[in-house]
Amino acid sequence: MRPRRQQTPITIRSDKAAAKLALLTGTGRSQAEVIEDALDRLPAPGNDEEDGERFIEELLEIGRRARARSHIPTMEEFDAATYDERGLLR
Repeated sequence: MRPRRQQTPITIRSDKAAAKLALLTGTGRSQAEVIEDALDRLPAPGNDEEDGERFIEELLEIGRRARARSHIPTMEEFDAATYDERGLLR
C-alpha cells in the first residue's frame, strides 16, 4: 500500500453516503477500511454476454434431457401432426 499522501483522495458526493460513512467510521475504522470492505463484498463484474450464453446453453441442455426422458415433440413434429401441407388444421 502506498503512503497516505500518495493515495488518491476519496470524494463522497452524496450526503446519505457521507452520513453512513461517518457512522461506520465512528468505531475507529478508517474511511479507506470501510470502503475496501464494502468493495470486497460486491460481486466481481463478469462478462454478461458469456453469462447469458452459458445460461441459454444450460436451458437448452435441460430441454434435451427432458425430451430424452419422455417424448416431447419438437415444433416441426407438432406442426406436422397438427397441420396439413396447406397449413390447415387436420
